[in-house]
Amino acid sequence: MLHRRRESTIGMVQRLSPSKEKSVAKIYAQSRNLKLRKACGWSFEIVDGDKSFAVDLSVMTCSCRAWQIYRLPCNHACAAIESKSLSLYDFCDKYFTVELYREAYKDILNPIPTFDMYESNLGLQIVINPPDVRSQPGRRRTQRIPSQVQTRVSKCGRCHRTGHNRCSCKKAMN
Repeated sequence: MLHRRRESTIGMVQRLSPSKEKSVAKIYAQSRNLKLRKACGWSFEIVDGDKSFAVDLSVMTCSCRAWQIYRLPCNHACAAIESKSLSLYDFCDKYFTVELYREAYKDILNPIPTFDMYESNLGLQIVINPPDVRSQPGRRRTQRIPSQVQTRVSKCGRCHRTGHNRCSCKKAMN
């Protein structure tokens, strides 16, 4: 997997990693139908249907909180960035860049040979036994749990008939 990803970074020309590049393209497409009201300087009010969101490009925040959580501009921030004719990539977190993607997969993991790993000096194979299985503490559950739809039928202690109990029994006492 590491080798495959390292080899795939050679041909990358975009600025973000492949999955984040797709996310930014999708978010940018969603931002095309938002209405924009400039508040002042780098602050904007973005109207999305019947809701409005406050975007501040100087501190990279949006009132929907998606920009702060995912570290990629949300669709509200994309609309504000586009209105200033700035690059979306400048407002993405540096950890999503292709340079850091290449850095993550640059190291090589050498294979570990196993041809003599389990041989001892005498040439005997080491046998690894499974761990001891101990029973759990407490009483084992042996009885079936009755279903919740079953109801318990009361039985009278005096006349031994079902449907009532000793307190509501109408039979005369002997």
